[in-house]
Amino acid sequence: MIRRCLAAARGRHRDGQAAASVPRYTWDHEARAEAAMLEITWPGWSVLYGTGSRLFHAIATWPTSEPLIICDRTPDGLKTQMREAEMTALLHRWALTSGSASIGHF
Repeated sequence: MIRRCLAAARGRHRDGQAAASVPRYTWDHEARAEAAMLEITWPGWSVLYGTGSRLFHAIATWPTSEPLIICDRTPDGLKTQMREAEMTALLHRWALTSGSASIGHF
């Protein structure tokens, strides 16, 4: 028996019965809105919310030696990790430009 997928028959259906439409639902819209707000307020980061993982993800958009991706369950925890990553990157960049031999010597 060959079954055909009909483009018009979308939603819940069984063979021989009319298709029933399925309402669309936006999962975790508050968390997704919070991720969008974080992306606006933190330049240099792309922020996403995973509805399956229930985690906030931040991806650094500035040049790094390897991809910088951090995750946390809360927006505040993600902000803390983003701040730490930015400070680490600034210190690393400063150490490369100023020379490590002069650090700590006046």
